[in-house]
Amino acid sequence: MSTRLVARVIGRIPEPRVKHFHGLPPELTDGKDQRQQLQWPDLLVIESKPDGIFLFRFTADRKIVGDTWHSTIDEAKNQASFEFKNLLSEWKLVPDDVEDAIAFGLKILA
Repeated sequence: MSTRLVARVIGRIPEPRVKHFHGLPPELTDGKDQRQQLQWPDLLVIESKPDGIFLFRFTADRKIVGDTWHSTIDEAKNQASFEFKNLLSEWKLVPDDVEDAIAFGLKILA
């Protein structure tokens, strides 16, 4: 099974350091910014997969609100630290027998 880690985002900052959007960038829509900024996350999940390490961001109601690819788990953790400063709980390892990492993270880190 792949390595999975979870951390809660505790609180908010007035202006996000990194913004995640849904939609095409203005460069591909004749300069019109039609993107929608995604919600602030409540939970982060790092998951190692055959094609890399992914940092997923989820709301408390399980909506995905951003993801990024990384070459190492440390790189994904550094990205999370950059985005959320000191608003992260401690990273917790998701046991291999847990199928739903999101539910695990929301429950154990509540």
